Amino acid sequence: MAIDLPPAVADDWRRLGGRTDERSLSLATVTAETTVFEHRPTADALKRLRADGDVPARSLFTVDLAISPSLSAIGLDPGDALELAAPKAREVFVETVEDDGIAVGGERASEFIDRPDGAVGHLTVLEVAYPTDGATATDGGTSDDTGDESATIDAEAHVAVWPAADAYAMAGGIVPLEAPDDADLLAAALDVDPTRDREAIVDLFRGLDLEPASDD
Repeated sequence: MAIDLPPAVADDWRRLGGRTDERSLSLATVTAETTVFEHRPTADALKRLRADGDVPARSLFTVDLAISPSLSAIGLDPGDALELAAPKAREVFVETVEDDGIAVGGERASEFIDRPDGAVGHLTVLEVAYPTDGATATDGGTSDDTGDESATIDAEAHVAVWPAADAYAMAGGIVPLEAPDDADLLAAALDVDPTRDREAIVDLFRGLDLEPASDD
């Protein structure tokens, strides 16, 4: 089931889309239901930066990871297996963004993180080269310009995973670190502010509902 945003960030973000992926591991099948959220105040600027992408340069995401058979059925506790599960969960995220043409690079950070409720998760921060629409992402560009199809901006991706009931929940976001060159007007509209965006991701981590939704 899709995981909603917590109240602390819900006002400035809206659901953009989602996808469901399934992959088979040695002992189980993992189904990942990913929901992507866009930033309301800068949505138009992000669309100008890249019109045909599914994952904006400034975005949040949540992922519900369902495992069959359940972890308890195969003798594993989600908390005890977190160190093993985190790299697999990260692969799900990397596959999702790379399918959207976003290049994922090396790790900037890899660490365990605590929530106010005591839940312990694992965070990975990854380098990202986010593709742009070339000339259309500059102040002088038009929709008829082809521009540099390999143009990118530097960004980073934050990916965290926690034990949740008998499986895992994952969340994070992409943070733009710069605007395209020769694009002062677009840069102003994008309002690049990594510190603010990282704080939004922290608010997501702190408020994410890790309890399974009731069927009632």
